[in-house]
Amino acid sequence: MIEFYQLEQLLTIAKVGTISKAAEVLLISQPALTRSIQRLEDELGVQLFDRKKNKVELNANGKLAVELFEKLLNDKEKIVNTLQAYNRSQYEVKIGSCAPAPIWGLRHVFKKLYPEMQIHDVLDSREDILLQGLKNYEFSIIVFHHSIDNPDYECVPLFEENLFLSVPPAHPLALFPEISFDDLNGESVLLLSRIGFWNEICQKVIPQSHLLFQEDGQVFNELIKASALPNFRSDITMKQEGKSENRKAIPISDPQAHVMYYGIYRKTDKKIFSSLLTEVQNLHWEDVSQVTESVDNNK
Repeated sequence: MIEFYQLEQLLTIAKVGTISKAAEVLLISQPALTRSIQRLEDELGVQLFDRKKNKVELNANGKLAVELFEKLLNDKEKIVNTLQAYNRSQYEVKIGSCAPAPIWGLRHVFKKLYPEMQIHDVLDSREDILLQGLKNYEFSIIVFHHSIDNPDYECVPLFEENLFLSVPPAHPLALFPEISFDDLNGESVLLLSRIGFWNEICQKVIPQSHLLFQEDGQVFNELIKASALPNFRSDITMKQEGKSENRKAIPISDPQAHVMYYGIYRKTDKKIFSSLLTEVQNLHWEDVSQVTESVDNNK
């Protein structure tokens, strides 16, 4: 019976060039490695090496075997990782989202409905990474700011988020009942660095603005209090934090400032998520914490 360790031994020989060097790498004796490879040849029914005086090297059979076994070992690792991820998915939830607000909402509801379940989250605007993670059971649910059509997944609308510009009452832009990104282009703007796809939107629609990114939320809030610089808020964060006495929130009219989030999960998990998503759709944001527990931020 062929063992995986024998395939790994063969690949090590191919990599380092000789059996003696491979034995050193594998921390076994050269005679033991030679016997193991001979058993592998017996199981396969083919010779993998040309054996000459003082020299042993892979023949054509051996080179093909190395190519095939390398693929097999890679597939083995993927299978093991997928099985382990599936096993974890039975007792923990991992959320992947393009923006922070869906993470806040989903965490809140999961804690309410499944208080014993472990919850982790990942903020990543790269949709291909999120979809691949869902496929490989690395995520239980992912969130996009648009719907998708895929026969393997359910795609359910969650809630809307709308962007506002926050400025002091004395700021020239405070006179506007609403504002467009064109009106804002060229202004210096305070911006939190971890807001997912919103960062990309801002960099795209106001390319001439000086975006002052802040990693620390507390520093960000202190700068807002101490400066006249504009910053972005959303209707969700305003519900959570309340109205600011020294700031005016101006609606942004552009379509890019208004999004609907969609929860995407495997159809086999429909029973788990159907009631949960109804809870998310009816959230009272005043009760939802902005605390996250990310295991892997912005991959």
